[in-house]
Parts: sequence; C-alpha cells; structure tokens
Amino acid sequence: MSAPITLTYPTRPHRRSLITGQIADLFGLPECEPPHVIAKDVTIDARPGDVVLFTGPSGSGKSSLLREMAKRFDAVDVMALSLPVVPLVEALPGPVEKRLELLTACGLGEARLLLRTPSELSDGQRYRFRIAYALREVGVSNPHSAIPLPPILLDEFAAMLDRPLAKVVAFNLRRLASRTGVGVLAATTHDDIAEDLNPDVHVRCAGDGAVAVERRAVKKKRITFHNELWLSQGTVADWPNFARWHYRAHGLGYTRRVTLLWHRDEAVGICVFGCPAASLSVRTKYFGLTNPRSRLALAALNEQLLTLQRVVLHPTYRGAGICAAFIRRACELCPVPWVETLTAMGRANPVFERAGFVRVGPVKANRDGVNRSSTAARTAKREFEFAVPEYYVFDNRETG
Repeated sequence: MSAPITLTYPTRPHRRSLITGQIADLFGLPECEPPHVIAKDVTIDARPGDVVLFTGPSGSGKSSLLREMAKRFDAVDVMALSLPVVPLVEALPGPVEKRLELLTACGLGEARLLLRTPSELSDGQRYRFRIAYALREVGVSNPHSAIPLPPILLDEFAAMLDRPLAKVVAFNLRRLASRTGVGVLAATTHDDIAEDLNPDVHVRCAGDGAVAVERRAVKKKRITFHNELWLSQGTVADWPNFARWHYRAHGLGYTRRVTLLWHRDEAVGICVFGCPAASLSVRTKYFGLTNPRSRLALAALNEQLLTLQRVVLHPTYRGAGICAAFIRRACELCPVPWVETLTAMGRANPVFERAGFVRVGPVKANRDGVNRSSTAARTAKREFEFAVPEYYVFDNRETG
C-alpha cells in the first residue's frame, strides 16, 4: 500500500504582479489565506497490475491525483509517446497473430486500417493506437517477465470517443489488464465507462479535497449494453452497408439466409449464409462421406448444411466478445443441423472457436475437389493465391 497523499497549491500566484494584485483587490481577496486542498491524507490501496480509475468533474483534482500515482508507480504516459511512422501492424512486436489480437482489442481490427500509419488515423483511432503502443512499451509482449510491468497512464480516458466505442475500449482494456498483468491508471469525467472498465480501485473526486476511495472485487462481466443488442432477419440488400468493412468485399454467392445484429435502432453486424460448395475434401473427410458428388449426396448437403459466407461487425463493436456471441446465435437460428465456414482470418483470430465452431483444418487449393468450372471454385482459387483458408464446422443439431 502506498503512503497517504496530500496535495495542495497556493491560492495566490507564486510570482506576484501589478495585475494579480489588482485582481485580488477587485474581488476582496485576503492578503494571506490557506492553500487550496486537492487531497489530504488520501490512501489509495493500489497494487502492481491494478486498474485504477479516477472520476469526477473538471477541476475536482482527479488529474493531480493521477499524476501523483503515476510518479509512484513509474507509469508510461500514452500521450507522451512518440509514435513511429510505420503501418500499425509493423509498430508492434511478436507474431502477426499477437499484433492483430492487441490492435483488435484496442478497436483497430479493420484490415485496411492496419496498413495505415498513425498520422493517417483520426484522433480517436490514434488515441486507441496509443494504448496499444503503450502496452508494447511496458513489455506486454513478454508474459514470462518476473518483474512487475509498469502501468500505463490515460488522462481524459476515452473522452474523444463516441460512447459505445468508449465502453468497448474500456471493456477490452480491462480484459487486457487481467490477461497481461499490466496496470492502468485512468482518469475521466465520464462515469458511464466505469462499469465496463471494472476497476480494482475507483477514486471519486468531488472537489475541495473531497475524495472517496473504493477497492472493489473485480468480477468477469459482459459489456454493459449487451441487453440493448438484438437480432433480425435481413436480405441481400443489407450487404452493401457492411461490405466496406470486410477484408474481401467482393460479391456474394447464392444467398439463403441473412441475419442482422442491431444496437437499439442501428444495424451493427451481419451474417450471410449461402449454399455449400459441391465438394470439399476436408469436409468429405470430416463427415466420412462416400461418393460426395452423387445427386443424392448433393441433395442431402443442401438440405442439411449452410455455409457462413460473410461475417461483418461494425468496427466500433469489435473485440468485446460481441462478434462470437452474434455468430453463435445466428448459427443456432439456422434451420439446418450443420453450418460450415472457410476463413483465412481464422488463423489470426479465434472468433469462430469462441462461437462454438470446431476448427477442422486448412483447405488446399489443389486438393479441395471443387468443380473448377463453378463460380465458387473460381472465387476460392483467387483467395487461395494469397491465403490458405481454415475449414470450420458448427454442430447445430440440438437447435437447428
């Protein structure tokens, strides 16, 4: 436990002048008066790895307390970091999968966004990248370090973000802190992110030295607006609204089902289901099929299996467990016993495993057994030139 904190500053200026004297006389200020108290003997039971949140109105002293705690813990100020002039994905260490995981957790998982430099981002995007970059600076990429990691300092935390995104970033930051052991010292005037940040210590500043400190038992929670999310059926006409966020936004194949995710009255996600390809060797092996290209087998395939062609979630809502839950529920609502999907991103993001899919294995371009004259085969061939998709299966027999 750190020593009690007392912070004060004099009411009169350190360097007096004719103008300051005139102001004092104009308002009748006494010649000598006690200093202004920000905090007096305030004990903040913060420990390495804790998330500490300072809230209160502007001028209440939260930033002063934050800076004092930052000195004691040698925190890394995210706003003081000099950002590199390289694409975001190159600015972080480690395997590509780990880089994507960290950037996605900070709300920067959009494929094309990963190729931009920090100077090409909006203010809100750059702020989120600063969080990811600060985690890199404190050594979050070395989970085996025996030395406690210094915390990161976030003054005016999420102040420039829209409120849903602020909650998602707070929620993800809590998960990152729990997973990596890095501490967080954050201050904000917005109380609405407190529940999603789920701090170990909450310091409430009311001004004039009134400070309340609460140490809390942190429990795993869902994001606070989860009960405002709902699903509906959609149509192919809904796809263009989401295509810009898909890493491969080319046209859809034959579509049999569309499911939309809504946050209140805004559509924020889409799952598009289509017909399966005539034959895939990895599917044939998984299900133990014989003569998979026979008329009877193809009829059974179309009756019992759907292919999840596209999944897109609005960038604001990524990384908070929403996508996995959305995929799972969309698949459960499909009137078939099995759902499959092929995705190259599955190698970097385990969202399909979290949604309940079983990862079967890679689909080889020269061994997949697809009819080369089909549209699906031509599309697959283009994709295989750059990435090897993974094949996943969702067992929907209990609900489908």
